[in-house]
Amino acid sequence: MTLLQMRYFLTVCRLQNITHAAAELHVAQSTLSQAMQALEEETGLNLFLRTGRHIMMSQDGQRLAQKLSRLLAQVDAVEREVEDMAHRHQRVRIAIPQQQAAFLMPRLLRVFQPAHPEIVLDVIEPYGIESARLVRDEKADIAVVNSDEQSLPELRYRRIASHPICLTVWEGHPLAARGHISLAEAARIPLAMLSEEFYVTRCALRAMDARGLSPDVRYFSPHLSTLYSLVRQRALPAILYERALAELPGLVALPFDEDLRLTGTILTKKSRQSTRDQRLVIQFIAQQLAAAGDGEEKAP
Repeated sequence: MTLLQMRYFLTVCRLQNITHAAAELHVAQSTLSQAMQALEEETGLNLFLRTGRHIMMSQDGQRLAQKLSRLLAQVDAVEREVEDMAHRHQRVRIAIPQQQAAFLMPRLLRVFQPAHPEIVLDVIEPYGIESARLVRDEKADIAVVNSDEQSLPELRYRRIASHPICLTVWEGHPLAARGHISLAEAARIPLAMLSEEFYVTRCALRAMDARGLSPDVRYFSPHLSTLYSLVRQRALPAILYERALAELPGLVALPFDEDLRLTGTILTKKSRQSTRDQRLVIQFIAQQLAAAGDGEEKAP
């Protein structure tokens, strides 16, 4: 007895009319009649008492209907659970630190999400180091960081493209007309920087320290929006990742002569297989990071 036969039988039992049951099931009346006859032959039971076009369930038919109702309720519950499991697979958890989020999130929401409305993006904005730990601990499926330092052996590091670290000033600033600047020049002016949990700050400070420079950092902030505000309000220039400045009007990015760069890297866990939805998200992010980068995508 197939699930389809069971559903046919219970519909006929409920409506007690082959014509009405066939209409509800969207099958031909002859098909449904033949299915009920085949069911009686297969079970060896007289399931119906027929009177013209109307039919009634026999005692055996009533007993079978009760058993099949319970069985199909269980089948329906399993189907709902499987559907729920599949829906959970469509939820992709992404850890994106602030600077990458400033660049990627508008593109994910404006371009990717309309193309894939079935995929739910669950986005967290931790620090770069914490992003890698979230993937390692399986609290995120994907992380996007600004460094290719392979500090966690459990993770797969997929380097995409590098972009410069820049001194960010406002339009009209005395340095705004310059196409680039040296670290020594930047160290002599008052600066704002992200806090040292951010790789961009650690990278810039290490480069200055290696050259014996002591930057005049007036303000450290854990919030990218605060640095944007400081620059826009013409309070302080800031050292930031060039990708974090994409499409922000009124800001001028000056790369350093020393060619300081950060590498956009996608992290996944080696021991976990990526779902189709996760692969779609990874592919989209890789394309966005590679655009206007320093070359083609590099192999993992």
